[in-house]
Amino acid sequence: MSAAKTLTEAPEKASGRASRRVSTREIERRLQDAQAHCSERGALLTPLRREVLELLLRRHGTAKAYDLQDDMRARHGRVAPTTVYRALDFLMSMQLVHRVDSVNSFVACQLDHEHEHLAHQALMLVCSQCGSVSETHAEHELASALRTLERGAAGFEVSAVEIKGRCATCTPRPRAAAAADKPLA
Repeated sequence: MSAAKTLTEAPEKASGRASRRVSTREIERRLQDAQAHCSERGALLTPLRREVLELLLRRHGTAKAYDLQDDMRARHGRVAPTTVYRALDFLMSMQLVHRVDSVNSFVACQLDHEHEHLAHQALMLVCSQCGSVSETHAEHELASALRTLERGAAGFEVSAVEIKGRCATCTPRPRAAAAADKPLA
């Protein structure tokens, strides 16, 4: 399986640890890549869709739709939930955003859209303790399961595969490893 790419860590108040910060430069680069990605596919990344993606990236790559609606409301006043959901639907259709059903949130795709972004099957690793989400791509590993679905499970659509567990930060370290980190007196 390929190495996981961390999308985000849960907000500090939820987990007691710092969130991964995304620079303004990185956000702008990601938005430009998204614009090019959509243009290459004959789709339009409208200012509204771009803004929803920007707000998602500013929230460290993960948010619930209502959080994004609140962010838009702070900028523009009243914003209907359907406005945000339509933008998210478009961004998902372009595979710029993935929905993580188990935590009812959306995450920005971590693939390099300029170079490696093709239709892909995302594998989401969801920490059940802090809520962090990591995206990894396991095309070969998932291929057998997808073929089985295509053959015998008409009517099912795979959007993302989610696996719950505990991230490295939330997994308790064995006592021997923790003791090795303590300085000798």
